[in-house]
Amino acid sequence: MPSMRSTESIFLRLERSGFPMDVAGIYVLDAAPEGPLPFDDIRAVFGQRLSGSPIANRVIAHAPLRIGEDRWAQVDSVDLDAHMHHRVVPAPGDLSALMETVLEVSAEPLDRTQPLWEAWYLTGLADGRAALVLRLHHAVIDGMGMVALQQLLFDLEPTPVSRERDPAPMSGRAHPSLARRALVEIPSRVVANTVATKRLVVSATDLVGAMVRTAVPGPIRWGERPGFMPSRSDAPPVTLFNRHVSDPRKSMALVSLPFGQVQAARALFPGVTINDVLLALVTGTMRDYLAANGDLPDKPIRTSCPVNVRAAGDDGKTGNHLTTMWVDLPVHLTDPVERLAAVHASSTAAKAALPQSKSDWDSLADVGDLLMPGVVSAAMALAGTKAFGFLPLAQNLTVSTLAGPRQPLYLATRQIVNVFLRGIVCPPLHLFFAAITYDQHVDVSVTTVRQLCPDPQALVDGLQTELDRLSAAVKPKRRSQGRRSPSGQGPRRPASAKNRQGGGE
Repeated sequence: MPSMRSTESIFLRLERSGFPMDVAGIYVLDAAPEGPLPFDDIRAVFGQRLSGSPIANRVIAHAPLRIGEDRWAQVDSVDLDAHMHHRVVPAPGDLSALMETVLEVSAEPLDRTQPLWEAWYLTGLADGRAALVLRLHHAVIDGMGMVALQQLLFDLEPTPVSRERDPAPMSGRAHPSLARRALVEIPSRVVANTVATKRLVVSATDLVGAMVRTAVPGPIRWGERPGFMPSRSDAPPVTLFNRHVSDPRKSMALVSLPFGQVQAARALFPGVTINDVLLALVTGTMRDYLAANGDLPDKPIRTSCPVNVRAAGDDGKTGNHLTTMWVDLPVHLTDPVERLAAVHASSTAAKAALPQSKSDWDSLADVGDLLMPGVVSAAMALAGTKAFGFLPLAQNLTVSTLAGPRQPLYLATRQIVNVFLRGIVCPPLHLFFAAITYDQHVDVSVTTVRQLCPDPQALVDGLQTELDRLSAAVKPKRRSQGRRSPSGQGPRRPASAKNRQGGGE
């Protein structure tokens, strides 16, 4: 049985009731005169194609007596009826009703006795569209893994479904009993722990050294401090999104931004990337929102950004292959162009420190591997308590960006018009921006908690506002260079948004 990567184990330990650690892809399907696709067609697509993905039948094989490491096992069959569901979005079937339904069906963690995925087909939208919500636990898949799964389930052109085709068989593997595993794994674990003690001491020494360095006031260079290690001298300010919550219910908002307008903003500075522009948009809307709520700090806030670390050619590799970089978002700056410049400088420095960040993350994972899972889980649970608020923050929010296909995809005969994510919210980080470039637009979602932000619509509206500010700065520059300014194409509205531009993931 394959071992569970440290990152995957951490995602499982972070999970608790009300705070699932799965990402939920929301695929909005276009309308057709004959109405939404029948649920049986959706089920047939999954039955015929999903077996090509190793996550389809992957289950957790817990360590014997909880001693040692959990592993992955493959079951030889999956009951699609236990994983696939159909629900009608309640009246009036608008975007707000769709968002509430998505949050309702994804409110609790996935069943860990089953393969860690679930699909919901949502119909009843007022404009005749439908939506597929695909939940995938972060322990079994990352962003690039989701892209690979999309390639398996979706097509580049309309493809009729044949219900007569039999479901593809699963490829399960026989795995040893718990008793046999205990005889082999527990003694080997004792030996491994003995050998790993030196590694633990080295890792702990590195961590203590980093803590000492960051405890001393003075300038701090990127790479000196492990990104996951809070520092009293370099901690970001606490915002309203980092407060303790007693109610885990989420709120969401969605918006679709024109990719051409995002791309044009790159012209402001040499070397600026699409990711830099998206982070600058988040900076601008966070500044506006925090200022409107009397919570604007006088220094940058900090976001984590997941980064793919697969080698070239390994895009289809399963599991989690990522690290994290930390980028400062200068919400204290008043000028949008200066904000973009500061974001670009911070992200450039963070990218240069990625090898050190990956090493630091691996050190943290090593420590977690060598402790009893119960101890680590208890430490993770501390993050959800008021007491955790007395510790310095490492970050304020999460921003995930993902490059999707630049041409439309199809689920059977229906075009996918938008791709959004319901992100992961885990105390004390109660704000998640997810941006996916897809077709000719960038689909952005905001996931937060209702107790702190009942309606995050202002956050997604602010993304377009900040993009317009940058566009206004780009046009004079291009005119001075004798170039044409980009078109003022308006944002594309997601499905069933009639009275509002955005509104919900």
